Amino acid sequence: MIKITTVNDYSFKIEAFGEVQIKPKGYENYVSSNKLQISSKFDSDDILVPYTSFDQYTVDGVVFSNILDLQLALSSVLFNYASLTEAKKAKSGYSRTGAFSSKPSGSNYIWQEGEGVSYSQDDVDASTYKVFSLSRASHTAVDNPYWSVPPPSGKAGIGLFQGANLPSGVSTLFDYDYDYDIANPSSSGTGFEGSMGRIKLNDLNYGDQLRVRFDFNVIPQIANTTIEPALWYSNRDINDVITATFPLTAQPIFYGSGTSGNTYLNRVEISAWITSIEDINALALPSIKSDNPVIIQPLGILTTIIR
Repeated sequence: MIKITTVNDYSFKIEAFGEVQIKPKGYENYVSSNKLQISSKFDSDDILVPYTSFDQYTVDGVVFSNILDLQLALSSVLFNYASLTEAKKAKSGYSRTGAFSSKPSGSNYIWQEGEGVSYSQDDVDASTYKVFSLSRASHTAVDNPYWSVPPPSGKAGIGLFQGANLPSGVSTLFDYDYDYDIANPSSSGTGFEGSMGRIKLNDLNYGDQLRVRFDFNVIPQIANTTIEPALWYSNRDINDVITATFPLTAQPIFYGSGTSGNTYLNRVEISAWITSIEDINALALPSIKSDNPVIIQPLGILTTIIR
């Protein structure tokens, strides 16, 4: 059977020929006798389903007794010109959080001199990308508007700006409650084990560009140290199965002679494209790798979506 299901105003899901795909609403159906074909409205070579008997289709769980009713049902599921137009017009936006779980609650979530997350010699030897988790407790403590004009919305759980400035159609860019170990109890070796929270990409559109500015202090413990900030990133399929894990790295930062024990502020930008369901469903958190022991004080993330 060929199963077609509405996902949202912009896309639909098709399960056919052993594959599950999410497609934008830019397709049409064509009838020949009692068979129906689905192909792109904009690219004649993009044939999603060749001519197939109408009784092999279901649309949103419904089986149709004749091809005309099937064609009518498919028309709004496969194509929505207004939605495609609005998607192109959709505005960019951003959100910011300082909700790192490692921030010290005993000092009002403010890093004190010399404190931080230790990147140890064991981490160096293992070439570890240390992943920095988020938490709701930290979010509640630190993501509080500092302005009165315009009045903050008062919406909790979204970020510092309380939903203002988000891209259109996006409810939040951060998930403070995601627990990787609970969601993946048998997982090992992904680098996300033990992590909490995530940068949430589920409301994005195909074609969006993700930019993450990671703000952090670093305290080198040894001179001539190089760190590599990155977005630790796992693609996931539609069933939340990880298909690939890798660091999206920024330019390495070098700390030469005389830097040991000093504190340095960094504001590093990392980008990624959003072009498939595996990107929209991806897991992402900031991370750092170093060739010598360092102390890291994660400060905040500014996540921007460009359209």
